[in-house]
Amino acid sequence: MNIIITNIGRRGYLVDYFKSIPGMTGKIYTSDCDQTASGLYGNNDGHFILSKPVDDEEKYVSELIQVCKDNDINAILPVIDPEIYILSGYKRKFSENGINVIVSDRSVLDICFDKLKMNQFLKKINVSYPNTFEDVGTFMTFLEADRITFPVVVKPILGSGSVDTYIVDDVEKLKALFHEGMIIQEKLDGVEYGIDVFNSVEKSPLRCVVKRKIAMRSGETDKCVSVHSNLLSKTMLHLAEELGHIGNLDCDVIVSNGIPYVIDMNPRFGGGYPATHAIGVNLIEILWKMLNGESVTADYENYNDDILVMKEISVRAVALNDL
Repeated sequence: MNIIITNIGRRGYLVDYFKSIPGMTGKIYTSDCDQTASGLYGNNDGHFILSKPVDDEEKYVSELIQVCKDNDINAILPVIDPEIYILSGYKRKFSENGINVIVSDRSVLDICFDKLKMNQFLKKINVSYPNTFEDVGTFMTFLEADRITFPVVVKPILGSGSVDTYIVDDVEKLKALFHEGMIIQEKLDGVEYGIDVFNSVEKSPLRCVVKRKIAMRSGETDKCVSVHSNLLSKTMLHLAEELGHIGNLDCDVIVSNGIPYVIDMNPRFGGGYPATHAIGVNLIEILWKMLNGESVTADYENYNDDILVMKEISVRAVALNDL
């Protein structure tokens, strides 16, 4: 079994996680559309510069299939949202070429990537989410009736990584920042958690890891502490069973007044996964076992509480003529 991590960016640590699996014999390749992506030059078995998926998806898919054929690559692990969505539409084409694309079904991705569809899904399965407004007029009606107060959060309906997300304290700023394609949400007071819930290829939960966030940086968890929470585990396992994703789901949840509110769902290995890995829950190894047809038993408790995880900066240097 050989695998390629596509559009790897700065996530070179994923290669190291694969390489550290006991008895690992497969090859791990990487690709990106940017030849200066640091993840291309780590401990992999080869790297490839491919076209940008969003520019011409058919061209990109053809290039990727050819790379897989030429290098006997059996599985693809995409790690950025735009490519995940694109590749989900070509799963059958990859399968016809003997290649397994590790992405969830398009219906699952629609729920995860569209905040309004996500809220509709959460409402259907009786999981809480922040009060959400699709236009300034409706928000103002609630504001004038004292049914919501500032500050509020303004964010894109379609978006990730906290891009174009703002904390707004007054009407003037709200009107200046809000535009079509955005929503307004109440800013919840409470404790924020990052949760990795990992499903099998049969779409049933295998692991659930809860981390209390301490600090964020560029939309990713920078510092966190591992915890166990029956409330959060029960909520997320219910969500995972109803959603039916494949592989990892990186969720952001705020607990306010004892109620967990889901604010984001990312169907991939997100920026919080290194913390999950560091506290001893090796989802990469579980994924590898699944790809090789091995059975994995569900276990939601086997990690320690009160492990503080902190990211640090590492540097990689590459000679220009090696690019």
